[in-house]
Amino acid sequence: MQGSIQHIIDHYHHLLASNLNASEEMLEAFVQTQKDRKLLFGDRPLTYSLRPAFLTESSYLQVQDAVYVLRQAILKIAAAHFNSKEAVEELGLTPEEIELAAIPTNVIRLSATARLDAFLTHDSFRFVELNAESPAGVGYLHKLAQVYRELPVFREFIKRHPVRFASPLDHLIDGLLRTYYEEFDGREEKPTFCIVDFQDIPTIHEFHIVQDYLHRRGHACHVADPRELEVRDGWVYANGEKIDIVYRRLLTNEFLEIRGECQAYEEGYRQQKTCYLNSFRSKLVHKKSLFSFLTDPKYTNVLNQIELQAIRNHIPWTRKLRDTKTMYRGRMVDLLEMVGRNRAHFVIKPNDEYGGKGVVLGFEATEAQWSKAIQTGIAFGFVVQEVVDIAKEPFLMKTPGGWQSVPTVIDLDPYINGPLMGGCLVRTSTSNLANVTAGGGSLPVFILRYER
Repeated sequence: MQGSIQHIIDHYHHLLASNLNASEEMLEAFVQTQKDRKLLFGDRPLTYSLRPAFLTESSYLQVQDAVYVLRQAILKIAAAHFNSKEAVEELGLTPEEIELAAIPTNVIRLSATARLDAFLTHDSFRFVELNAESPAGVGYLHKLAQVYRELPVFREFIKRHPVRFASPLDHLIDGLLRTYYEEFDGREEKPTFCIVDFQDIPTIHEFHIVQDYLHRRGHACHVADPRELEVRDGWVYANGEKIDIVYRRLLTNEFLEIRGECQAYEEGYRQQKTCYLNSFRSKLVHKKSLFSFLTDPKYTNVLNQIELQAIRNHIPWTRKLRDTKTMYRGRMVDLLEMVGRNRAHFVIKPNDEYGGKGVVLGFEATEAQWSKAIQTGIAFGFVVQEVVDIAKEPFLMKTPGGWQSVPTVIDLDPYINGPLMGGCLVRTSTSNLANVTAGGGSLPVFILRYER
C-alpha cells in the first residue's frame, strides 16, 4: 500500500540525512516542544520520529471507503442478531454490561465516536479490532500535527510535496455535536461539555488539550472524575455547572469497578437529560469477538456482496476461543485442535482489554506458552484471530548506535464519527505490538495532495 510513496519517504529521509548535526538539534527541540506543550503519555513524549506518517489521497480514500462499508455490515449484523441470547454469549457481555446497555437512551447510534485499528500489510490493510467505546488520541494528534508543521525539515519537504491534514479532533467535536442535536434532541446552541475519567492516568494531558480546544470554539468544558459529579433535577453537574454533554472517556469496565462510588454518574445517565457520548450501548460493538460475527457465515447471510468482499479484504478470521466446531477457510474444523496445531498463524487476546494486555502471538510463543494461552483463553472468554502479515516501513531514527533506518510496524487507525471517517492515528513500534501503552509511538497522518 505504501510502496508507491517510498520515493517520497526517501526524500524526507534525505533531507534529514543531508545534515545530521542539524537534525540532531532539531530532534532535541522537537522532544522539548512536546514536553512544553504536554504532548505526553504520562511523562513520555509521544514520538521521537522527526518524520510523520504519510498517505496518498487515493490510499486515504481507500481506507475511508472500506470503513464505511464495514460499518454498514456491522450495523446490519447488529440489527439481525444482537437481540438473541446466543449473540450476547458470543459477544461476551457480562450481566452488568447488559443491564447498562438496556437503559433507554435517545442516542440511536451504537457508537457515536469509534476507531478501527488496522495493521498495514504489503499491499493493503487489515483491521484487527474496533475501539467503539472511548478511542483516545484525537487531541494529541491535533497538536502534534502543528508541531510537525513547525519543523524546518517539514517546511522544506512540503515545498515539493504539499500535504493536508484531517484533524481527528475537529471531526470528533463536530460528530459529538451532530449526535447531540440530531439524535438526543439537544437544544443548547453552545452546549457545555464535561470530559469524565480518572485524573491520575497517562492520557490526562489530552483531556486538557480537548478542553482548551472546546474553549476556543466557544464551549464551556470541565474535566472531572466520575466520583465528583452531582445530579440536580436530573441534570449532571460538574464544578457547580450544568452539563449538556458528557464526553465519556471512562471505560465501562472501569466504571463498574467503582460503581458504588458513582451514583450521580449513573443516575445522570438514567435520567437522560445530559447527553452521554458514547452511551453504554457502545459495549455491544466494542468487544473483540465482534469480528467473529463478521467472519462467521452463520451471521453474515444478511450482508451483500460488497460488504462480504470488504470483510474478506480487511478483516482477519476471528472466533471466541472455546471447544466447538466452526468454519475455517471453507471447511468445518475442531477449533481448539486447529488452533493448537497451528500457533504460527494465530494470535490470542482478551475479548475486552487494551494496551496489548494479555496478547499472545503464536509465532513468538513456545508450545508450552501457546498451550497455556489456549487454556487461559477458554477460561476467560478470549478470542483467537488469524495473524496479519504486517509490513514494516523505514523510519530514519536517532538510535544508541547513531542515525539508522529502522524497520517499523505501522498501525493505521481511522476514527469514525457516525458514518463519517475523520482522520487517522498512526502508532509505530519496532516490535509486533504497535501500542502507546505497550511502548509504541504516536504520529499524525499527513495526506499527500499529489501522487507523483
